[in-house]
Amino acid sequence: MTVTNGYCTLTQLREQFDDDGTVVPTNLAERAINATSRAIDLFCGRRFWQDATVVTRAYRPDLEDLAWVADISTTTGLVVKTDSAGDGTYATTWDSADYELGPLNADADGGAYAWWRIAAVDRYLFPTSGKVAPLSVTARFGWPAIPEGVEQACVIRAAQIFKRRESINGVAGVNGFGPIRISRSRDPDVADLLDDFIKVRVGAV
Repeated sequence: MTVTNGYCTLTQLREQFDDDGTVVPTNLAERAINATSRAIDLFCGRRFWQDATVVTRAYRPDLEDLAWVADISTTTGLVVKTDSAGDGTYATTWDSADYELGPLNADADGGAYAWWRIAAVDRYLFPTSGKVAPLSVTARFGWPAIPEGVEQACVIRAAQIFKRRESINGVAGVNGFGPIRISRSRDPDVADLLDDFIKVRVGAV
């Protein structure tokens, strides 16, 4: 097994056990990182890895002037289209001046950021009805970098999961560690690190 879209590295996980004598087999460590990373996705309601290429997704906006979408990691390759006829053709392509991405200034400081709102600001409004989802967004979804809080949360939780192999029940389960969930009561430090990254509303179809 290899780490796929993981939020920390093998080196970072091994450093968590530095000087305590714990031997960290690569295969088990990779499983712990993968399982923890996907648990973080579920807890936050979003994922922090970036698509390798652009992907097209459809949305049904609730409002004519604002649409909530999956996290957009870059404006490069971003295409916004709408389908006013309701026939799935998405015949109207919006210029960059027609919309505004939010949160505003998300990329001002570089590093880890994303946009997840699109506001209509010029020629068009978002259709809100029709047999097919009337908004099409083509983008590289995700985040261009992993936030430090997410990275540290992954290290802490993956280390806890890895240590389960020393318990009386071992590491049985589909992922080698059983069902992985992040709980505020059981993982308060991890939850605190992730709180700022929880997505309150998602509008994808």
